[in-house]
Amino acid sequence: MRVQIGPIPSGGVTIWIAYARTVIGQALVHPADLGVRLEPDVLETFDELLDRWDALAAASNDFYWVAEVDPVRIEHLGRAFLALAEALSAAAERRGYSISPTEGEPFYQALVNGFLDALAHEGDSQVEFAEHVREQWPGLKPD
Repeated sequence: MRVQIGPIPSGGVTIWIAYARTVIGQALVHPADLGVRLEPDVLETFDELLDRWDALAAASNDFYWVAEVDPVRIEHLGRAFLALAEALSAAAERRGYSISPTEGEPFYQALVNGFLDALAHEGDSQVEFAEHVREQWPGLKPD
């Protein structure tokens, strides 16, 4: 399955990545605080993707990423990412602040929509999963 994210300005990408690294660190050290326990393979994949995206953002003013990914793997990662997003959204709502840095919002939107769009074009159960997740994803705006 082909996933495309961007082009978008790289500045917001690096801000969102720094935020995501903090969240993943918190989830690793204090999983009970968020109520989400991430599997080691999910943490490893998230770290690898963040490293790759950070390097791309640092190399250019415009971020653009295209990759061929396994739809089953992306669905698994998507479930973990959704669990994190829901937990963070609930915490943000309780405290009265936004779920993530405003400057990183374009990347967050492009990231989630990019993966869900790719799944929706894949067919079979991925279409149902993408539609279901898109409806419940906190703060997601349509492309």
